[in-house]
Amino acid sequence: MVDVGILAPEKTAFIAYNIGVYESVQKFGNLITSGKITVDTDVPKVAKLLSESSAFYDPEMIAGLINAILLHNTKSSIIDRVTAEQVRYVMNQLKATGISLP
Repeated sequence: MVDVGILAPEKTAFIAYNIGVYESVQKFGNLITSGKITVDTDVPKVAKLLSESSAFYDPEMIAGLINAILLHNTKSSIIDRVTAEQVRYVMNQLKATGISLP
């Protein structure tokens, strides 16, 4: 593992937020495309399906997605780029706090 040093709190939060967005999009997308969530599915059923579904976590892919977002951000950002090692570091921090990630 590459030493990423200490990440700024803003960068850690930004990466963690984007991991959560990635997870949500992946889970919802899979459930919708598989037909498990339809227009008639009630909220408790959606919540149950989401809690039972899993997501695939790839630090390189997540870093690439975050960097694409940053590249197309027209506003100036204090975060210029993230690496897969930084994403992996944040994922390990999330796991250490009890958040379930594979």
